[in-house]
Amino acid sequence: MAKSKYTNRRRLIQGLAMAMLLSIPLRLVCFDLEDEYIRVFGARFGLSTMFYPLFTILALILFVVFKGMKKGRIFCSHLCPMHLFLEIVNSPKNKTSGLRPLKLWGWSLLFAFLSVEVVLSFFQPLDNQVRLIASGHLPLIGIASALFLGFLGLFVHYREHFCKRGCPYALIQMLLQSNTTRYMEFANPEKTCTNCRGCDDICPFNLRARFESKGTDCTNCNLCAEACATELGEANTLFHLIDPVPEHDAEQPGA
Repeated sequence: MAKSKYTNRRRLIQGLAMAMLLSIPLRLVCFDLEDEYIRVFGARFGLSTMFYPLFTILALILFVVFKGMKKGRIFCSHLCPMHLFLEIVNSPKNKTSGLRPLKLWGWSLLFAFLSVEVVLSFFQPLDNQVRLIASGHLPLIGIASALFLGFLGLFVHYREHFCKRGCPYALIQMLLQSNTTRYMEFANPEKTCTNCRGCDDICPFNLRARFESKGTDCTNCNLCAEACATELGEANTLFHLIDPVPEHDAEQPGA
């Protein structure tokens, strides 16, 4: 399947987001409990300067929320590890694999372990975690176990159902969505759809892409458009990302 520029850019952003998360277990970004400072790639921010990284995080959150008002659920498709997980386990190849349960558990265990390490390593390096757990440190054992079981249940059982119904960002996006928010449109005026269901099979959220892509659950990942182009030929995809024009702007040319 040929990758569009949109998907290549999305993959790059996903890679950078995952690299940022993995920088926490590597202690490139962390909080030192003993000396009470945040370290960000070598730079140290103590109690008097901690405002700077916290303000940056807040600014990034507001930026993502603002972009979501215009571009839809781009946080999900571009930055969220759960979306990447769903793209892997809900890919057509893994959906039809006889080893699907084994693959699902394998990827779930890996993502759950990494998620726990991202949380714990922000406060304690991995060697300290191992030492404390080996010495029977009950608070850390309890926290690590609870986080691991929680993440494992999320990846194994809830998956896209959490993204659709339980994720706070999904609720925020639903409230922010307007008639100018980007959406994925399925248009088949020439009746050229072959009903191959490639768009349904590729959707990470298991949506019926031709009927549900315009809803709030769609993350505008563009995978359905690429699957359609693979079936019908390049430039013949029946799916298109639409950026609606505000009504007052649309009326001006004809005025």
